[in-house]
Amino acid sequence: MNHTGGLGVGSPRAARRMRSFTRSMLAWGMRAFLLALTLLLVPMALAQGEVVAQVGPEAITREAFELRYGLFVRSALAQLGLPDTEEARALLAAYRPAFLEALAREKALLQRAREEGLYPDPAAVEARVHALKEAFPEEEALEEALRQAGVPGLEAYRRLVAEAMALEALEARYRSRIAVSRAALKALWLLSPEYRHPTLYCARHLLVPTREEVEEARLRLARGEAFAEVARAVSQDPGSREEGGDLGCAPEGTYVPAFEEALVRLRPGEVSGPVRTEFGYHLILLERVVPPGRYPLEEVAPLLEKEVADRAWERLEEALVRAVPVRLYPERLEAEE
Repeated sequence: MNHTGGLGVGSPRAARRMRSFTRSMLAWGMRAFLLALTLLLVPMALAQGEVVAQVGPEAITREAFELRYGLFVRSALAQLGLPDTEEARALLAAYRPAFLEALAREKALLQRAREEGLYPDPAAVEARVHALKEAFPEEEALEEALRQAGVPGLEAYRRLVAEAMALEALEARYRSRIAVSRAALKALWLLSPEYRHPTLYCARHLLVPTREEVEEARLRLARGEAFAEVARAVSQDPGSREEGGDLGCAPEGTYVPAFEEALVRLRPGEVSGPVRTEFGYHLILLERVVPPGRYPLEEVAPLLEKEVADRAWERLEEALVRAVPVRLYPERLEAEE
């Protein structure tokens, strides 16, 4: 068990989750949450209001910014598990200028999508709207849910979906042109520290609630039953029971202290005595120890390929945005926040 009670596995997949807050949250704010009901935005070009950004021929007004930013903040706080209070919102205030820049970038990409004829057919948009409607017993309930999410109504939602689909189509078109070479994968594998690992402990465990039950499990092992079979039969850990208690290979620092102290004292092939943690009683089998090194190239190749493609798309995206004249006025965001 890791410190949150789940099962931990040391791998580059976990390391790749660590992104800078600004980039990940803003990128998510521009795209991923466009299609989620509770994270909906309304990219409305208001006819009047102070202009806070000019993107080619289109302006972003202060009103439009505040609508988008307000929904972003509410969504971000929910994702971070923070209450929606003035104090919590103040924590994100420093991101207002960065969010304005992200909003302008999105506007530039939408203009490019329009130029390339990538806005979706109305029927495709309506299909997504229909899928949303089916989740509600009646249209009035949907309209109310949209209003609570900050969306004026279905027409605004249709415009929102069209823009989301246009952004998806633009990215898909350019990603389809990216060819990832084996040499690029290997170079990234050799140079990136996230594909290195410390000593890894490959183990199985079983978890039961009482001392009596853990002693019964020990007796079954002493009679020659395989650890995996006993774990499948008696373990109360839902995350590993069906896999025979398999925890994979993880570095020190993954598990709660009592569990980890017992694990690292074992020799490969050895089973621990009963180990008590806040979750119950464990028996631990250390299967093998992997010395420090790199994760095998073939094992991490899908992650490497995605990272190379992501970096290439970021460069392409930057080039597309640079082609559109953008002027930002972040100082106009400061008054009356």
